[in-house]
Amino acid sequence: MKLRGLWQLAWSEFKLNLRNPAMVFWSITFPALWMSLFGAIASEPIPGFEYEGLNLANFLLPGGIGLVIVASAFIGTPINLTTYREAGVLKRLRVTPLRTSTLAFGFTLSQFIFMVLGILVLFIIGKIFFNVQVLGSWAALIGMIVFGMITFLALGSAIGSVVGSWRTAAVVTQIFFIPMLFLSDLFMPISMFPDWLQPICKALPLTPLNIFLRDIVYGVPLEGLWQLGIMAGWLVLGSIVTLRFFKWE
Repeated sequence: MKLRGLWQLAWSEFKLNLRNPAMVFWSITFPALWMSLFGAIASEPIPGFEYEGLNLANFLLPGGIGLVIVASAFIGTPINLTTYREAGVLKRLRVTPLRTSTLAFGFTLSQFIFMVLGILVLFIIGKIFFNVQVLGSWAALIGMIVFGMITFLALGSAIGSVVGSWRTAAVVTQIFFIPMLFLSDLFMPISMFPDWLQPICKALPLTPLNIFLRDIVYGVPLEGLWQLGIMAGWLVLGSIVTLRFFKWE
């Protein structure tokens, strides 16, 4: 794998993502505004809160990280893949000296960089204005974030491999993206939903990601590690679909 070609491709794709208004809004602006607005409403430590000294921004931070990951993977990856396929870009890239593995890693790395940017913005705002804290292990937090990135990038690639046009990709991603935001313990606890809906909520890949990120930030012992199998299952499914249905043209 040519590292120079890999980096040049990843950096070019990253800059293109910065020019995509939808990517910037959902992956950077919206999570930052969401945490800032509600964090400002309750910027002081919450009285009687189980975790002494933590405020609402600490509760919102893990969900914001999950939102950055899902938005970047679901909005960027499928639409970019289908747009490049329709325009013949993928076909032309395939005949360049770059190997297929370099192309795949380059596109993936560009999304990783974009996600890291959105997460860093959240941490900077949270630390400067709301004194957010990570009471658990930073290594566990980073590992969980990377696992979430890989899982949702696989799902985004699967959507981009199956759908035929960027217009269809935009519709399909919204069908999955919007409901998942409300059903994955991000805006409201799953316990508030009807009994028949709760198993569906727990089966969504964003739910365990939000739960484990929040537990790590709070520094509480991680329980129900079997739920990581839910994310692993979605990762395997996304990878299989991508390998089976991906087309260059």
